[in-house]
Amino acid sequence: MTTLYGAGERGARWLLAMLEEDGSLRGATALDAYYKGPCALWFSGHRAEAERVLDFTARRFLKPDGDLDGSGVAWYERFRTYPHSWLAWAAAEMGRRDIAEPLVRFLLTRWNAESGGFLADAEGSEEIMTTSMAGLACLRAGHAEAARGTAGWLDRMMREQPDLRRGLIHVRKPGVGLTEGDGSVWFVIDAAKPRQWYFQYGISAAFLADYSKQSGEARWLELARAYLEASAYCHEDRYRTPQSGKIGWGAAWTYALSGREEDRALVKAVADGLRALQCGDGSWNSEGVYEAQPSQDPVARIDVTSEFVALLSLMAEKETNV
Repeated sequence: MTTLYGAGERGARWLLAMLEEDGSLRGATALDAYYKGPCALWFSGHRAEAERVLDFTARRFLKPDGDLDGSGVAWYERFRTYPHSWLAWAAAEMGRRDIAEPLVRFLLTRWNAESGGFLADAEGSEEIMTTSMAGLACLRAGHAEAARGTAGWLDRMMREQPDLRRGLIHVRKPGVGLTEGDGSVWFVIDAAKPRQWYFQYGISAAFLADYSKQSGEARWLELARAYLEASAYCHEDRYRTPQSGKIGWGAAWTYALSGREEDRALVKAVADGLRALQCGDGSWNSEGVYEAQPSQDPVARIDVTSEFVALLSLMAEKETNV
């Protein structure tokens, strides 16, 4: 067992200690505590428990039309399909078509076939995290057209960047194209500032590496590496904050195909950063993710811990030996 996987397993055991018999998590009532949990437990090897959480989540939050009940989730309308994508991915991995298919059908109602991106909000915004995650869910559920559209959308996003040394614009608007909006992190990663949304570089690379593997087309692997390499222009904290986790995931999946030492080194840098942030009980708190100070709020802690358990497990799965 690698040290990296050990950190993920400690986090998984923290989650398991909160698991109730019916698949719910103690003290958690809203969707934001559940949508990453099935992936976290599945990829960390706790298969039966992952299915219990998935079943509870579907019973409690999945609507007949494939939408989810996001009541009480502050960011739900801004990243409208993000939870659907995590759950659809988990259900596809488990062979649960009864759950994956309605979720993906809903995702496809938010797919812009013309651009290849997925709508993130009611204003028609398309952004990297939402589109990449939905593309991955569609790819794993067998919807090749939407997955290919996602790859093309990410290619266009990269080609239209005005200056990667300044940062990464991760939103496009209808009739506008790439937009920096109000200049905040909601629209653009400012390479000169710390604690930016570095995950945008990683989640795009993760999808593109997976799509390259599934399609057999090497060009998408090169695009994945281009996104990862662009992160090097960012502030010196780029690989050691909570927002860095998905860079490690993307680098691990890219390394599995490329075998390049640069990709493996990136996985190690991020994994070291996540290990340093882990709390003594195995969880991760939400400082620097949702709040400026550490929070004892169980939902925020469950959300962050679930993500990092999933990501560390995925990194270890690729045998990067870090």
